[in-house]
Amino acid sequence: MQKNQLTQSLWLLLLIIGCLLVAYLVPSFTAGPVSFKKINLLADIQAEPEPDTIPSTFVVQQDTTRDSTVVESLPVKAEPLPFPCPEGITCLEDYSPNKRAMQKFFQALHQAKSKPIRIAFYGDSFIEGDILCGSFRDTLQSLYGGRGVGFVPLASEVTQFRTTIQHTYSNWNTYSLVGKYKDNVPLLGISGYAFVPLEQNEVEYKPGRKQFYKKFNTIRIFYKNLNQTTLNYTLNDTSRFSTNLIISDSLQQAVLEGNTIQSVKLHFTNPDSLIVYGVSFEENKGIYIDNFAMRGNSGMSLYSLSPELVRQFNHYQDYKLIMLQYGLNMVTETDSLTYESYQVKMIRVINRLKTVFPEASILLIGISDRGGNIDGKIQTIPAIPRMRDAQRNIARKTQIAFWDLYTAMGGENTMVKYVSANPPLGAKDYTHLTFRGGQKIAKKLSDALLYERNRYDKKPILP
Repeated sequence: MQKNQLTQSLWLLLLIIGCLLVAYLVPSFTAGPVSFKKINLLADIQAEPEPDTIPSTFVVQQDTTRDSTVVESLPVKAEPLPFPCPEGITCLEDYSPNKRAMQKFFQALHQAKSKPIRIAFYGDSFIEGDILCGSFRDTLQSLYGGRGVGFVPLASEVTQFRTTIQHTYSNWNTYSLVGKYKDNVPLLGISGYAFVPLEQNEVEYKPGRKQFYKKFNTIRIFYKNLNQTTLNYTLNDTSRFSTNLIISDSLQQAVLEGNTIQSVKLHFTNPDSLIVYGVSFEENKGIYIDNFAMRGNSGMSLYSLSPELVRQFNHYQDYKLIMLQYGLNMVTETDSLTYESYQVKMIRVINRLKTVFPEASILLIGISDRGGNIDGKIQTIPAIPRMRDAQRNIARKTQIAFWDLYTAMGGENTMVKYVSANPPLGAKDYTHLTFRGGQKIAKKLSDALLYERNRYDKKPILP
């Protein structure tokens, strides 16, 4: 007959419990290479710490009785961010000390019903042809009023596909920040361009077909003139006029006005000492976005503009917001730069802009996504995020506002998706937008700007 093991099992169980109790009572110790950690028999049933307690916030306190530093870990309740960015919007980042980088522009918006409020939108080929600026302008003019495209150059590489204004010209010499010249270069204007008329010069503008561009109300022509020169202009192909231009070595403007101007044709006689910088189409109130696109520009060359001439432009324009969109002309498929030199030069540019536009806010727009052939596959150029980070650092060091366009688009490989969309949102060079893509980005930019305006109105004024 098999022996009953119940008594032996009971004694074994009691022995195990006894050993565990002894281990529970023994403190942690180390003996040579052997370490013993105190056993917690109740670990599985003890309550966890509160989930909203953050134990990683440290306060450094000075012990005045000893020459030492005591670091204490103080749990702090997690506080929700004030005015958090809502889902679907990539918000502006404000690097000003008091978080009021956009204050001058937002304050000016309250006057848009009674006076023109102007935005200078500097950029490279990404914004040329009003691909992005057109829809952005439409949104703001629908909210704040305004009719017209604002500043337009005398000559342009994009006249054939720009839809916000119809534009033809002949017999003009063009000079720009990205041109290579040896001698006799005229002083470049606020857009980075200058135009010198030849004999038989002509330029004609007609309104675009969109709601806010169907007619001209006020036309302003910016120029410098040192000799007797006559402006001959024709309105609506029928009414002909002429006026003598002011002789001065300072910037001047000629103003043409009318309620139903459907076209204007300009011709300058005796133009030997005349420089024309551009023409602005507008009315006496609302929002105007001057598209200062320049193909191939990195932004650094803006520093070479004459501060005095830019101030003279601003005397007439009184810009309230300067927007900067650059970076695409600095990145390549193979570089591994951190763009430190670029940061130094762009910081210098922005600090210069602060002095010549003292009543304007400044918004730096980060680089967009761009695709390249990486290891046989079209994908985001690796340098794009590094340039974006460099631009954010530029904004931080100059204490201005920043908008992360790369993230707003969707981040890595977004341009590949834009190109393959139906209908396409990106061009097949995997760099530029189609007009539909421009509308999409313009909406994201408008949403970010308008949300920041609403958030600004709710913010307490900080010292």
